[in-house]
Amino acid sequence: MSYIIKNTSALINTRVTDVGRRRISQGNFNISYFQIGDSEVNYKVIPTNTITNNNILEPSFNAHNNTGIGSNKENVKYPYYVAGLTGNTYGIPYLNSGVDFVYNTATPKGFFSSGASSTYYIQNSSGYTVNSNLYSFMSAMTLTNSITLYSGFCSTTTGTPQVNHFVTFYLDTFNSCSAITNSQILTYKIQSVSQVGNTFNITLDRKLPDFSGLNFGTTEKAKAFIYPSGMTEIYDTVTPQTNWQFDTLNFESPCDVMMRENTLIWNMNIPWTESPAGLFSNNFKDYKTYNSITYNGTKELLGYQESSGQTDTDSTYYMNSFDEKVIVRPEEQKAIAIIHYTNNDIDFVYGEKFATEPTTIDKDGSARKFKLSIPTVMWHKSTTNKIGLDLYIDPPGYPTYFKTNPPNYIKSTKNLDMNDPGIRYYHLWDTNRGDNNLINRVGKVFPDHQIIVIDDEELVAAMSYKSNRNWTLPAPKLSLITPNTCFNNNQTAIGIMTSTAETMWVTYLFVGDMVQGLHCNYYSKIIGPDPTCTTTSQNVAIRFGNEFPFLRDGDLSGFTASGLKILCQKVTGNVRPDPAGWREIDVTNQITFSNNGYIIPSSLTGVTFEISQTNYNSASAYKLQDYIDIPTNGQQNIMNFGEEFYFYGNLETDISATIYEMRYLITLNTNQFTSTSNPTWTPGTTSYISEIGLYNDKKELMIVSKLQSPQQRQGVQQFVVKLDW
Repeated sequence: MSYIIKNTSALINTRVTDVGRRRISQGNFNISYFQIGDSEVNYKVIPTNTITNNNILEPSFNAHNNTGIGSNKENVKYPYYVAGLTGNTYGIPYLNSGVDFVYNTATPKGFFSSGASSTYYIQNSSGYTVNSNLYSFMSAMTLTNSITLYSGFCSTTTGTPQVNHFVTFYLDTFNSCSAITNSQILTYKIQSVSQVGNTFNITLDRKLPDFSGLNFGTTEKAKAFIYPSGMTEIYDTVTPQTNWQFDTLNFESPCDVMMRENTLIWNMNIPWTESPAGLFSNNFKDYKTYNSITYNGTKELLGYQESSGQTDTDSTYYMNSFDEKVIVRPEEQKAIAIIHYTNNDIDFVYGEKFATEPTTIDKDGSARKFKLSIPTVMWHKSTTNKIGLDLYIDPPGYPTYFKTNPPNYIKSTKNLDMNDPGIRYYHLWDTNRGDNNLINRVGKVFPDHQIIVIDDEELVAAMSYKSNRNWTLPAPKLSLITPNTCFNNNQTAIGIMTSTAETMWVTYLFVGDMVQGLHCNYYSKIIGPDPTCTTTSQNVAIRFGNEFPFLRDGDLSGFTASGLKILCQKVTGNVRPDPAGWREIDVTNQITFSNNGYIIPSSLTGVTFEISQTNYNSASAYKLQDYIDIPTNGQQNIMNFGEEFYFYGNLETDISATIYEMRYLITLNTNQFTSTSNPTWTPGTTSYISEIGLYNDKKELMIVSKLQSPQQRQGVQQFVVKLDW
């Protein structure tokens, strides 16, 4: 125990005693009495004019302990009398509790740093990467799953790649050492490594792109960043220790350990509750084997699984490429990305909750200061045609969104006592205004849980390591059309949809000769015609709006496609499509190509594609393994969906805590507590107060307070003893 530092400490320093803490654990904490005293004042030897400079010991944790060998009772040694020079020394305090809110700004965390003009740069130090000093030649990427990595890049972090490490390639032909520009960015899992000097030959979990037709030379390179296989390798290696566990003779400073415990990144897990389209579980690992399956309890808690458990069933939606709202019911949500901060830090890095005050950006606690950035995603809703996506709960420049929408609440239908209000959340928005003059929601922020959920399933796909693409695809518009209206093509006159009991599920797949990515993860649906309203059966028409800002004519500042396949499945009743029941219809011959042989946006927006009885019946089964290497049931260590563990982005936010103050007013009237029992004091002379004790009804010392400096006892005085909870 030390002395109170006079120039930094509060006027009154307060601690709960051991007995007080034990009574709290028993649910029996109460305050009934107080004493004031001057036990640390020596009136005989200290000149009166210097008593206020007297050094006072800090309050002791063990001021009162009645358990075991540590028993101790250090009440107020010299209490004041309530009246006169003898008698009662206990007064009655007045409880005056209060509530306060405090805010702070958390240090931005993530894999990137921001610069001018909203440019992001890759963090390449050893705190983020195993090795950021590697590159490969673009010309060596020829649709194989092996590649050679060479050393001598722009960075000095030179750890050794190992099996199960992740490698992220920036396929930008070496535009910059760390600046992120429009390019394909793909992450793989290393299956094997052989090293020759500073060169590494690695095998990956799936095939690399095929750039053999682009005539790359030795100057076109791809940056390669090696990331660890799990959080505990470099991000979160130290199990916290309390300060008393450090050996004072240890050469390692506790401060050094604390620095390592400050985890620099956020976690991300993508749980699936349905296998992706085209997956045949009899041969290939399905969603039940995905690593993030254990996070599906959170998926249910936050309302993304069963509609019957909550009232909030239509709050998740996206806009198709014609700016039409498409609601995703909880049971239709295949996957979400849960972004969380789970680590071994001792401190509450993000306080009790994210701050969400509806204030201006210049004020602490403002919701406007919450910003989630995903710098590597090419977002199909982008109005700037620039890679990267910044997301907000209170988007700058759009003040009405925060004022008219949040907060929102998930309410239980099973436990009504949870409601009023329920589980609080805020929608997460981009800042790209569509033709409908609205911006786009992509997820929810749960400030009290300190997590972010991305529920836009296309954005989830682009954030997945396994989907083999960092670009998102728009959802088309579906409608019913009379057979042979747009095309003949030997179609039958009978349409594919005959009644409202039938539902057609539709998505699509771009076929690429450079990079082959996952199909569009939006599943659109349309119900068949009502036979009482029309006498004809109907086909399904598919149209795309102008939402392909990154579809390129053979250049790598976006993505390329050389073919298009419509994926569809007709079901009876209101049921989900079977992952193994999808069919693919090749509609490439209906598209006009550029001179370079690639699909361009204008060749999609001017065409109506059609699902007819004829092409549906002749369609082949869609098999995901034909396009993306996925592990079979017997394969081990091959990366699969759900293996994400780090969020490849940044988070900035203010944080908040609610302070509940247990305040006790110690009021001393003019004619009370004027005489002390201190034997060095002479009655009739000036006295001073140095301590306050608060007791329960058994007169056990529960709280001890020490004044920074002795205070003269005079007239009517009031002291406030505060405990924050």
